[in-house]
Amino acid sequence: MKKQGSKRLVIYLVLLAWGFICIYPMLWMIGASLKEPLDVMSSYALFPTKKWLWETYYNVWNRLGFFKYFLNSLSVTVWTLVLINLIYSFTGFAFAKLKFPGKTIFFYMFLGMMFVPGITVLVPIYLTENYLGILDTHLGVILPMVNGGAPFAIFLFRNYFQTIPHEIYESAKMEGAGISRILFQIYLPLALPAIITITTMNFLGSWNSLVLPMIVLNDHKLFTLPLAVMLLDTGVFRQWNVLMAGSLISIVPVVITFFSLQKYYLQGLAAGAVKS
Repeated sequence: MKKQGSKRLVIYLVLLAWGFICIYPMLWMIGASLKEPLDVMSSYALFPTKKWLWETYYNVWNRLGFFKYFLNSLSVTVWTLVLINLIYSFTGFAFAKLKFPGKTIFFYMFLGMMFVPGITVLVPIYLTENYLGILDTHLGVILPMVNGGAPFAIFLFRNYFQTIPHEIYESAKMEGAGISRILFQIYLPLALPAIITITTMNFLGSWNSLVLPMIVLNDHKLFTLPLAVMLLDTGVFRQWNVLMAGSLISIVPVVITFFSLQKYYLQGLAAGAVKS
């Protein structure tokens, strides 16, 4: 018993140390955001030893216009999530329940898109959007993100819908229900964990996206939060406290979203991984 207790204690200590190492960058960001600019790199203390500059957050949010960039990110992210769930729930339902020629081939073609690095298609995206006239618009950011979310969303929706008994689908058809009604009134309510998983995954990607908006957007009024944080680092004198405050503001929605939905997120991943 003593040997087991000692072993467990060692495991707990190792995990505690590893947890501290993982959370230390976040603690450093919080401490740096509350320090004087010159104290960030000159002081080894994790948190301010003198005055705590809470007004840094006020200045970043109001005087530097972060609220406007927050709304831009929110608009891009919400539309991206709505379109991904709407379009690919239909697609996943078709792959799971309908019969049509080439269904398996098309499904694996979509899955193959998972292995295509997003950075390799930036030039075609730019040229296509330039031809369509949607460069420097939020639509030019939303559409590639919706397309990029296709493989994972289709895979998860399809596998989740396959776990739902096919008899439900047949019974609804016998009652005269159409495909849209069956999907929206029966299958989507049952697929809530899958929807939350897809929403969470794509929320993280859309909210934190930097490269695509940086290429597509030129008008500062349309910038998203990651681009606004990047603007804070363009001065001759780098103000670490302002930069860290802006970074923390940008990641707060991500942290809140993940911890609020992690229960359903794990359920969706587990259910979507089951092949029936």
